[in-house]
Amino acid sequence: LRLVSDRMVDLLRAAGSFGERDDLDGALVRRARRKHDRARRLPAALVRESKQHSAASYVAWTRARPEGDFASMRPYLEKSLELSRRIADCHPEASHVLDPFVDEQDPGMTTESVSRLFAELRVALVPLVERIASLPAPDDSVLRRHVPSAKQLAFSREIAEALGYDPARGRIDETHHPFMTRFHAGDVRITTRVREDDPTDCLFSTVHEVGHALYELGIDPGLDGSPLGHGASAGIHESQSRLYENFVARSLPFWRHVYPRMQAAFAPAFDDVPLEHFHRPLRRVERSLIRTDADEVTYNLHVMIHFDL
Repeated sequence: LRLVSDRMVDLLRAAGSFGERDDLDGALVRRARRKHDRARRLPAALVRESKQHSAASYVAWTRARPEGDFASMRPYLEKSLELSRRIADCHPEASHVLDPFVDEQDPGMTTESVSRLFAELRVALVPLVERIASLPAPDDSVLRRHVPSAKQLAFSREIAEALGYDPARGRIDETHHPFMTRFHAGDVRITTRVREDDPTDCLFSTVHEVGHALYELGIDPGLDGSPLGHGASAGIHESQSRLYENFVARSLPFWRHVYPRMQAAFAPAFDDVPLEHFHRPLRRVERSLIRTDADEVTYNLHVMIHFDL
């Protein structure tokens, strides 16, 4: 309410040309004006309806996903599309119906600029996937060992702290779909998921969210509560999470250090698996239907397909 209040209008008007300055004050004013403008465009009733629908959709998804019940989710998806179009209508200057949502996640980007970027990436990624997929895939059955949830969560917390996550400034909990949330500079929380027949899923989900959390924890606490007190964009956020998940946590040097600790934590599940037999399937590349389960090569193509749809 403060963001869209008349008082905020007065404050931004009083800021005058501060937004043109190339310093912290200028950046604060520019970001505040941007957030205020976007918020004032949306009717309160539409915001309320959208938030309520989002919450209801998540609850429905948690019921439908285990059963693969798309039919029950279809009405929610149709309603999401309708609400998105109504929100887009509040931005009549946009060149494309998707532009307001692209710009919200990555300020300055447009549907056209993202399309150009994805077109360049496809030139290299599609042939790469085709070449890899034509080769025999490493057997990943060695990863399918039963490990109780409690052991997985305890080990994931240990690795999160080893990577720099501060438990005094957050916490790690289990959920259906992993995410990171920031309440303030001293409270950045992450969630993870557990599959008892594939303990690597919990670990990589946790490391991914640790990447998000470390980005937020690295922001100057002096900016807390201001328009600049959070990550710059979704694109940069994902670059940090996937840096930790793929470049760090799937690397051989990482596992040379971590694997003995994992064997001890999960004993006797992996006692008979040498490091080289464990590590190779972690780099397995294959086409799949679920983005969050995708490997480091095909993941980007999932994002591109979602964007095209």
